[in-house]
Amino acid sequence: MFNYGGAGPALQAGTESNGGQGYGNKRQRTAAMYHRKRAVTACQSCRLRKTKCDNVRPVLPVIIRDRLNHVVSLLESRPSAVLVNDSQPPDSVQETLGYRNLPDLHVDQHLRIAPVRIPDESTTHAPEGDVLQVLDLSGFPSAASNCESILRWPMFEGLVPDIHSFVLESENETETSRNERGGSLGRGVQEDDFIPLSKKFLAYVHVKNPILDVGDFKTKVRDAAENGPGWDGPSCLVLISCALACLSAPFHSEVDINGTPESTRSSTAASLDPDTAASYYLAAKKRLGLLQPSLLYIHELRCEIPLPPSGITHCDYPDMFPSPPTELTSPSAQNQPLDVLEDEIIPEEEKSWFYYLAEISYRRIMNRAMAVMARNGEQGWARNICDTMEQCKDFNEQIDIWYSHIPPQIDPKNEVHANNELAQFVKNRAIACREWIHRPFLFYILHQPPNDPHYERAMPLAQKCLELCVKHLFRTYGHHRHHGTWYVARACATRAFIILACVKSGRIPMPRGWKDALEIARWTIHRWSTEAPDLRWAETVLESILGSLENDL
Repeated sequence: MFNYGGAGPALQAGTESNGGQGYGNKRQRTAAMYHRKRAVTACQSCRLRKTKCDNVRPVLPVIIRDRLNHVVSLLESRPSAVLVNDSQPPDSVQETLGYRNLPDLHVDQHLRIAPVRIPDESTTHAPEGDVLQVLDLSGFPSAASNCESILRWPMFEGLVPDIHSFVLESENETETSRNERGGSLGRGVQEDDFIPLSKKFLAYVHVKNPILDVGDFKTKVRDAAENGPGWDGPSCLVLISCALACLSAPFHSEVDINGTPESTRSSTAASLDPDTAASYYLAAKKRLGLLQPSLLYIHELRCEIPLPPSGITHCDYPDMFPSPPTELTSPSAQNQPLDVLEDEIIPEEEKSWFYYLAEISYRRIMNRAMAVMARNGEQGWARNICDTMEQCKDFNEQIDIWYSHIPPQIDPKNEVHANNELAQFVKNRAIACREWIHRPFLFYILHQPPNDPHYERAMPLAQKCLELCVKHLFRTYGHHRHHGTWYVARACATRAFIILACVKSGRIPMPRGWKDALEIARWTIHRWSTEAPDLRWAETVLESILGSLENDL
């Protein structure tokens, strides 16, 4: 993993004091008389990072990280609703959660899930630790963000079965789906392929989540290629990276998403080898049982799956942003030629790091938005619609600030990056976050009577949510396999259910292109349903709803 650096000894300005003895009439040498590797006075950037200073102008990744730290500190200093009572220990947070005597709502039926409730307090600063404590409650935040939560809206009452989780309730289909793949193992595990596949992994997979020490990873790959894979963590890492490489391909945004699955797959069939990938993953899985599970991936999955708390909030929170890897902060390292891969594929490590920092800052905004706006469940949206409007405005401004500080190397506002995978993912993040913070108003319009006093104010915000759903579906790139393909397919299901809820209600004018967007969602879910049983079930439910609303389409 990356070495985040440590503080070195303080620099001495000279080697003798004014009253020193034994040096005769020797002239006191100063820093200006000869080249020093380290500066006499460390620059501001090195002092903040507590690293040795070589008096070289800071490179761009360090400047960007410091700039992002400043932006996030500004965002987190903005007032937002308090999440927990600071006077209570973390273990007693859940004890404060409970139902109150609430006034009757105009919602037609009660939701079929118990929302997370936190006592209302005065508006104040919400510490990051408090946000994580709310996100670590059982069933949260998946109950407010995943596709199953949309199906629990009163709008779908009686139209779909009561589904808690497509993932957890479709596990019995896993063996069947595995058998349908057949017995082919492709090329199998070939030690001669470790190095070329690892390079492909660095270029197409690791670039979107640069958490490995690249030099250390290459050493592990060479060792596995020369001595064969062992039964340890490094060998497991090499095998997983090879499996991912077999499934990775360059990003192309121009592919016709509305084409048939066969024609779309043929565009990348030459570079994809799912059978060989399965062989590498099977070999890695035999070793995974010997390793400890990761709390991080459990925490990330809880946005989609209603898992119990992971306990990750009890861990010490790391620095706001990690330091960039040594090879990006060293000018000499930057001037060295990069390893040229097969077919002249070169990892874009600098862009990768910018994307990584942008992802971290985005996740912080989204965590705060979910903790503040979804803490009382969907019924809280109807009960406190005016407060929700203010919260939406505040978070929309935060997204604007975040989006305006995207580094130019991956800035989606620049047309040069129209086919840049990382830039397009950043833009999709912004659209997805804006759609979610506008979702309360769409729920409000669908379930409140038109004579409600806040109905007219909420209508344009609900329309905005629906427009963002359609816009995001047109930017799905469902043909492209990447690190978030499963999340993308589930997001398509979520937005398809939202569109159908609006069609069923007939209260919101449907935006232009909504039918095409719905077809994109159907195609994407179908495209990946053969590899994920939960998506197969979601597709079945989606088609059932479409059949019942056939006359309205």
